[in-house]
Order: sequence, then C-alpha cells, then structure tokens
Amino acid sequence: MRLVAASLFIVAATAVLAPSSQDLHNRYGEPNLERFTARPGISVTVEYGLDHLACYVLIEPSQPLIHTEEHNPQLSSEAVTEILEEIVPMQMRGNLTGISDTAFGFEVELIDYENVSIMRSAVRCCASDPNRQEDRATVVFKRYVCAKKLNPPNMTPSVESVPKSWDNSR
Repeated sequence: MRLVAASLFIVAATAVLAPSSQDLHNRYGEPNLERFTARPGISVTVEYGLDHLACYVLIEPSQPLIHTEEHNPQLSSEAVTEILEEIVPMQMRGNLTGISDTAFGFEVELIDYENVSIMRSAVRCCASDPNRQEDRATVVFKRYVCAKKLNPPNMTPSVESVPKSWDNSR
C-alpha cells in the first residue's frame, strides 16, 4: 500500500513540475515564436510581429530543442516546395524581383518577390536536380512591422526609410 501511495505521489509531483502550454500562455501571454510539425521529420518555426502575423519562417529537419548528437538530416526539395506553397502561395508573394545563387560547397538560392524573400539552402549543386536535398528554407515577410524587428531598440526606421514594398499598410 505504501508503494502504491509513493508511486502516485511521484507521478503527481512530476506532472506538477512541468508547466502546460496553457499555464505558460496564462503567465506570459501569446508566444512570439512557435514550432510546428509540417510533415514527419520536418518542422516549421514561425516568429511573429507585434501584429501577431508571421514575419519569419524557418523550414528545417525536426530536431530536439537541446541537440544531443551531430546528425544533419536533409529535406527533399519537393517537400520544401510544397510547404512553401502552403505558407506563401504564389499569388501572395507578389511579382518576382530577382533570383541570386551562391555556392560555398552547397547552394544558397535567394528568390526575391515584392512581398517576401525566400532563401533555400541545398546540398546538391543544381536547382534542377530532382534528387536535390535541402538543409533549410527561410521566408522573410516584407512588412513594416517585420522590418522594425530587424533593428535594435531605439533604432526603428522611419516610415520614409522603409521601402514602399515593405509597408503593406500604405
């Protein structure tokens, strides 16, 4: 009987020690950063602006918060393209304004649109390679509230210094 009571006490104490998502929301309010599982093995981390809309999105292989081993899984280019289409469909991106590629033993492709910039980092050399594997993809939304986050406190750009394409409220 004592063993059962002790076991129940330990289980109850363990449950009390870890705060729930609701506990943290009640204490600290809405999060400014969230991580989702977009596909098995693929996570999407989103940082929000003060308006609670996405400013930055990171698509990468799922990893524990505290890394325990040096394992660098890769993402299929097809899966990254599908997730990008879900997060920022083509009609939401605006007109294409530029594409640049850089190679450092791997390929970094920056695709710039009126409303977003997308950077894709790949292991293989060629974007047209059907077996291309990617390390990550990032999306930066070109909104004024997001541009303000790029600057340290007290260094907020004036409305005049932000490109018109970054301010969707004008």
